[in-house]
Amino acid sequence: MFKELHGDIVGNKIEEDVKTAVRSLSNEGIEPKLAIIRASEDAGQVYYESAILKHSSDYGITTQAIRFGSTASQTHLEVALQALNEDETVHGIIMLRPLPENLKYEKLRNMMSPDKDVDAITDNSMADLFAGKKDAFFACTAEACMEILHHYGIDPDGKRVTIVGRSLTAGKPLAVMMMNENATVTVCHSHTSKEDQIKACRDADIVALATGNILGYGSEYFRDGQVVLDIGTGEGPDGKMHGDLNIDEIKASGSIKDLAYTPVPGGIGAVTTAVLLRNIIKAVGKGTERKRERNSD
Repeated sequence: MFKELHGDIVGNKIEEDVKTAVRSLSNEGIEPKLAIIRASEDAGQVYYESAILKHSSDYGITTQAIRFGSTASQTHLEVALQALNEDETVHGIIMLRPLPENLKYEKLRNMMSPDKDVDAITDNSMADLFAGKKDAFFACTAEACMEILHHYGIDPDGKRVTIVGRSLTAGKPLAVMMMNENATVTVCHSHTSKEDQIKACRDADIVALATGNILGYGSEYFRDGQVVLDIGTGEGPDGKMHGDLNIDEIKASGSIKDLAYTPVPGGIGAVTTAVLLRNIIKAVGKGTERKRERNSD
């Protein structure tokens, strides 16, 4: 049996908690605000930005979208980041990736104030993840994967997990989160042979696809009884939004009868946006604490 693990249900629960928190902050005269930096016309980034703008507006979170063309300079982004760091009305910053190749991503991500790093891309946030700090920011996409597993009662403890992709946004933080929940983790990437990728995926109980190889993973990668977390997002040949998983080919092959998977859209992305909004509320608390410390000096 094929089962879709819908993210909308999970995201809605998180968003209800966010709405409650926003109302409470409003009563205190605080208006949560997120800044989005985008320097690409990548379809996945545009889709994610649109989802953030819609959901944040629905729940009373102000959003400032800063859009640069794909030819934006390093200086443009550095100036924008510095201004956002210093703006006390901005509680959280997200910089959509990947950036154009002419930009120095490593420098830009670590320019961001750790207290505003709601997508957990700075070295400080990554260190907090490895240290297991409870009040830290965690990569929203990776955390969304864990939220979906928990909601559907899928416990990673003792499971074999294969993650295809090693980005700072998804693959690497998800591997740590899975290990923190006692899973045995294998990570495949661009230097892993196709043969080894197929074996690692078929051997796993849970597979996470995070490559952006849209519709690139069909029936040869899977077997009955698995859970597939489809993190990839992009435009397919039909002009519609798809993930890395080629579920139509898998169903048509007839070789697999039992698979649980997250659809695209309506899967990981729906929860990722909700987790991001929750992190903005957390960022408000960090900003308030920072002000309190300054006032006490």
